[in-house]
Amino acid sequence: MNLSQWAVTGLGVAFLVSGCGGSRSNSKVDLSQMGPSLNANRYANLEKLAAKDLKCAEELTPNYLGENQYQMSGCDTEGIYELRCRVGQCSWVPDVRARAEFDLGCARAQLKTSRLDPVTVGVAGCGKRATYRAIGSVYGLTWTLNSSVTEDVNSAAAPTGE
Repeated sequence: MNLSQWAVTGLGVAFLVSGCGGSRSNSKVDLSQMGPSLNANRYANLEKLAAKDLKCAEELTPNYLGENQYQMSGCDTEGIYELRCRVGQCSWVPDVRARAEFDLGCARAQLKTSRLDPVTVGVAGCGKRATYRAIGSVYGLTWTLNSSVTEDVNSAAAPTGE
């Protein structure tokens, strides 16, 4: 083989390895309606993460929430995941409520989140609240408790006007 044949062969292999050479897509999900950053490989990774996180072997139903956030539902539960990309490298940020469920002793469905900054989220539910910070690298982010778990002042019984 001469140099140009090697170059063409190498380019073809590079496309196949990078997923540009005909990767399989989920026919039940219209990826064109799921945001600009999602492709078949990223969606497959989201399905795996959500199935493990939600402890659900059934088919999950996706819903694009905007700003690279996706809700996955199935088995009478749901999770919200965010796709974060930097210089072409992307990773899924898991649902902070999965971690907060344990720390706050509260069911995921009862937890409410508030984004405080790009890497910090407040979580409240069942009369408690805590702050979480995303840590890790582009290749894998996780949530860590960034404050003590406190009693929620707003959950205290309001005085009645008797």
